[in-house]
Amino acid sequence: MVTVQEAKSLIKSSIKVLSTIERGMRESVGYVLAEDVLSPLALPPFRQSSMDGYAIHHEDITEAGTKLPVVGESQAGTSTPLVLKRGTAVHILTGAPVPDGATAVVMREKAVRDGDTVSIEYYPVEDGKDVRNLGQQIQKDEVGMPKDTFLTPGSVGFLCGMNVQKVIVYRKPSVGILVTGDELVQPGNDLGFGQVYEANSSMLEAVLKAEGVEKVSVRYVPDNKEATLQALRELTQEFDVVLTTGGVSVGEYDYVGTSLIEIGVEEIFYKVRQRPGKPVFFGKKGNTIVFGLPGNPAATLVCYYQYVLPALRMMSGRKDCFLPTLQLPITHAFSFKGERDEFLKAIATTREVTPLDGQESFVLRSFAIANALIYLPVSQNSVEPGDMVEAHLLPFFC
Repeated sequence: MVTVQEAKSLIKSSIKVLSTIERGMRESVGYVLAEDVLSPLALPPFRQSSMDGYAIHHEDITEAGTKLPVVGESQAGTSTPLVLKRGTAVHILTGAPVPDGATAVVMREKAVRDGDTVSIEYYPVEDGKDVRNLGQQIQKDEVGMPKDTFLTPGSVGFLCGMNVQKVIVYRKPSVGILVTGDELVQPGNDLGFGQVYEANSSMLEAVLKAEGVEKVSVRYVPDNKEATLQALRELTQEFDVVLTTGGVSVGEYDYVGTSLIEIGVEEIFYKVRQRPGKPVFFGKKGNTIVFGLPGNPAATLVCYYQYVLPALRMMSGRKDCFLPTLQLPITHAFSFKGERDEFLKAIATTREVTPLDGQESFVLRSFAIANALIYLPVSQNSVEPGDMVEAHLLPFFC
């Protein structure tokens, strides 16, 4: 058995980044750049106005109320460059090219137009006022976005503005899910005595989809050794990551753990000193990584967030792999006995964190509204209201 921190360290040292693929910009959000992107042009590609107003030479404004003749107009998208002569002004719109010879733009609110004349009600006017210079954002051939950048919608907008149409990124892992258990019934079917509806596969598919994993396949097998062996052989050959739920403990009909070893999966750790989620397995077979997750749904989700999600992000090239954490005061007293760290489903705000009712490993009702997990190590097995605790923020809420 390993500690929580040892488990995370073992996962981190066992993961390799996956191969690269080419993605169009509209499909690249959530991926990580595998190489630098150089800007093919300067941005802005010409001097632009950042305001609606009047392009002038700043030295022509000698006092508030200086009047200048308006000799032209520059609109966004104009294809004819203008030249400003000293002692004149050009009406200009936001994003339009600043005429050669102009050194500043005075916003419309600081000017009074009277026919072909404008009175500049602002003094002094600074050189470069409200002018976006050529290449002010980025110069041609400069690194616009470095390798290992996680691509956000803002990244896409920036790259498209540079006329970048495709990027090389690390691909996301494919994931195969194996669900075992004779007691499980798929939602929509009648429930017999001793049976429960199976929720883990839908829950895992949902969190994988939220992470941007595109290839996910679910397979169901009964509590049968041969069926389990065959399914695991096929899944470990086809997918980058295999997740199993249930059957990893040491019960009479728990075949997953023994089957993983039998098909040649190298055990890196089995069992973590935590509650819930103690019977979690992590191993490798070739380039495929395998997580044997507990069958209880809350334990499954805790182990996903603490171990599986970081592994998926590492494989995809991300550096910020683990859940973000905050030190927050807890609102309720909590204590526990034993030698296992505790993860508590909770609701966190910017000021405090509140543990929820229903902390048992089979209870999903509390997870349905939780936005955080409180992590209490054994060394902090008794806390009082106001004590600072470590809160792990769940992805949907941060």
